[in-house]
Amino acid sequence: MADEPATDAKGRAKPEFELDDYVPFYVRAIANRFGPSASRLYQAKFGVGLTEWSCLAALAKEQQISGARMCEISGYDKGLVSRALSALEAKGLVRTRSVKHHNRQRVICFTPAGRARYRSIRRLARVREQQLLEGLSDRQRAELLAALKIMLRNAATLVASEAANLGEPAIPVGSRRPARAARRSKGADS
Repeated sequence: MADEPATDAKGRAKPEFELDDYVPFYVRAIANRFGPSASRLYQAKFGVGLTEWSCLAALAKEQQISGARMCEISGYDKGLVSRALSALEAKGLVRTRSVKHHNRQRVICFTPAGRARYRSIRRLARVREQQLLEGLSDRQRAELLAALKIMLRNAATLVASEAANLGEPAIPVGSRRPARAARRSKGADS
């Protein structure tokens, strides 16, 4: 029968879906464990949660940055980044300034206190990274990083392709989909 579970050579039922060989499962499981503990730790030690830390790290990468570019780097949505930046600005860790000849465009920059806080968190983040990678050789670490960069690029291509196949407009990373925004404006009816 087609509905009967598949069995292995010893007659044991095979799982419906083999998570042990499914890369997205591991990516999500690691993120689900590593992220919340980082957020709690950074909040307790530095008064900065994980989203705020990610914004500081993106800022350190480019020294001054727009909110849209921060979304692009982090993969976070605009609302999340906006709230994190507001919190960082209220804490005196970043400042924003207008861009000449662009009324609405603003760039984010470190304050001296923000740069110092970033460096402190970065030291702890590196220690945590070393613990996460414990047991991997230098070569394995380099190969893992190279593979993750390829996966990140592939994820962007996959998302764009799926949006096109569904007839949706291409939405840049970090942007909200129109349907989500429309549902929010309708309220609880949808």
